Amino acid sequence: MRCRAGLAVAVGLLALGCSVPAEPSASDWTSAARQSLEDSTSEVESVALVLEERSAGRLPGVSARVMAVESEESLATAVDSLTTQQPPPGLDGQDRAVSDLLGRAADLVREARVAITAEDEASYADVRRRLLDLSDDLDAARTELG
Repeated sequence: MRCRAGLAVAVGLLALGCSVPAEPSASDWTSAARQSLEDSTSEVESVALVLEERSAGRLPGVSARVMAVESEESLATAVDSLTTQQPPPGLDGQDRAVSDLLGRAADLVREARVAITAEDEASYADVRRRLLDLSDDLDAARTELG
């Protein structure tokens, strides 16, 4: 009985330790948000370049798919590095705005990867334009954070 109680306490503490998000200071959160936005901008622009090069026939389909998948995975890491943190008090609005932008980036990079994999060349120009517009939005948000 005593062993089970100790085990239950240990499992409970482990569960608490694994489920509590990081609670950075306001300056640490802002720095992490800027970095996530910068990393996301880079990945969004990389996929836009892949679409451009693929459209022009300067990039083989297999290479384009690999690059798109790698950008999508890197973007997911950038998004997770921020969205797994607890926003400090008073920064909820900024957190929502940044998280929304990062979500848009993840969705659009996924859309680009799907188009590249399906070789849907008719959609490349539109997706590329939206990626570049989103890149501007990401960069503006990073600048606003200071």
